[in-house]
Amino acid sequence: MEAIIKFLQKIHFLLIFIALEVISVILLVGSDVRRNSVFNTSANSMIGSLYNFTWKHVAYFNLREENADLMRQLSQIRSRNNTFIMDTAAYRIKNDSLGKPIYRYITGTIVKNSVNRQNNFITVNLGSNNGIRPDMGVVSASGVVGVVVSVSPNYSLVLSVLNRKVGVSSKLKSQSFYGSLTWPGSDYRFARLDEIPNHVPIARGDTVVTSGYSAIFPAGIPVAVIEDFEKNSEDNFYSINVKLLTDLKRVSNVMIIDNTMQQERRELEAQESNFVQ
Repeated sequence: MEAIIKFLQKIHFLLIFIALEVISVILLVGSDVRRNSVFNTSANSMIGSLYNFTWKHVAYFNLREENADLMRQLSQIRSRNNTFIMDTAAYRIKNDSLGKPIYRYITGTIVKNSVNRQNNFITVNLGSNNGIRPDMGVVSASGVVGVVVSVSPNYSLVLSVLNRKVGVSSKLKSQSFYGSLTWPGSDYRFARLDEIPNHVPIARGDTVVTSGYSAIFPAGIPVAVIEDFEKNSEDNFYSINVKLLTDLKRVSNVMIIDNTMQQERRELEAQESNFVQ
């Protein structure tokens, strides 16, 4: 306590000066309407600048955290398949036996999103100038987000997984049986997994991942977890409700997946009709 008193004694002239200055400003501003207006305008400007500064820095730290999540997701993809290595400078996945790139992961930001329609869409701030084209998969740090359907030079229109026209080829991570994941059009948090046979042992909490059977998503990308299920005696398949791992109402940063061999694969598979009699 004695130290505090000594400190105040040392700076008491400064405190008196500051108090007098504050009183002078109050009297000066209060006695003149024009000065009062100028003062309030300046004060509001300063406060606005402070809010803007604070918001930018908070947004920056949130963005940094989400980017860290994206990088963790890339690392998980890499660890699931040792034949792939990652060049972080270009977000490029390479096959280390041939040295040819297979997948590129290009990070972007969602600028428009909807979750309350029957068919929802997302707009991402990447377009043809960034090498984006239709039929590229879109994922978040948590899991699958959707598929690119149209592009402009600087933006991409994404068919959200919350769209009744989307079917994601998926499989049970523990069993490898595959089916189609679709959204029934109600709760944005949940979807359905169809075409899993009744004899397959499944449990609540089992993870659902991409099957890799489409040319859009690599195998093993997380999609959902089983919420509940029941056996359907009519067609010998389960009715499975799953909870999506990506919260489509909160996601802001995404990765767009470029399968550099997609065109070659599709051209080959288009020849199937030539061998059907």
